[in-house]
Amino acid sequence: MTKESTEITGNEAGLSGDDQIKIAIKFIANNGGEAQMKELYPALEEHLQGQKLSKQGKASFRFFVNNVAVKAGLVYPHDKNSPGWRLTPAGKEYAESGTYIETTVNVDTNQEEIVTSNSARGLAFEIYIKGLLTEIYPDFVWHHQGNYKSDERGLDFIGDRLGESNSKVKSIGVQVKFHKDTNSPTQTEWLKFLSGCFARRVDDALFITTGRLSTSQYREAREADVTVIQGKDEICRIAEKYKLNRFELFDD
Repeated sequence: MTKESTEITGNEAGLSGDDQIKIAIKFIANNGGEAQMKELYPALEEHLQGQKLSKQGKASFRFFVNNVAVKAGLVYPHDKNSPGWRLTPAGKEYAESGTYIETTVNVDTNQEEIVTSNSARGLAFEIYIKGLLTEIYPDFVWHHQGNYKSDERGLDFIGDRLGESNSKVKSIGVQVKFHKDTNSPTQTEWLKFLSGCFARRVDDALFITTGRLSTSQYREAREADVTVIQGKDEICRIAEKYKLNRFELFDD
């Protein structure tokens, strides 16, 4: 067997970017909450069935750790004065959490598809959206309960108005979905969002998705006075309006 045939990428071994991040996070947690990149390569190679990471495989793995995991708030950004990757409190919880899955519906085929609801890119997108919400609603303070997927109960963010105001809007409920552009939430997930808004008595509701709603869901949103932002192009347009950079991990 040649050297080339024994060196592969994590993806070629069937490991998604989220799989590789989960392996890294768990290793760092078991290593006292901190690890060097050179320690993480062997940790991933334990899942490669005796094969080694190729040069491209190492580069991809570094990207997942120092870009995606950092933007997801799971590890602290690189610090030249303290080399190595250190877990944030959210990263420690992520290491201990299970894999929460979610069913979506492909609007074009009407077939159900399974996705990971706490993917690292999805978490990074939620953090990005929090930045956007603070720009759009500067008079609100935002609670990010989407960090706790097991008990989020239909809302990723709840915004509460600060100070005195004549506005009737005192609270805003927001759900964020990092879906493929062909995917919509199932009717169960959609109703979970609507009931979450009702249970918390929010004054305004906002549904943000990189995918889209089904025709019936969009009609119900209009009837319930829910603001819908759907699709990457629309999210980018609004972000540009508020002078926020495009979400970097849309296409990775």
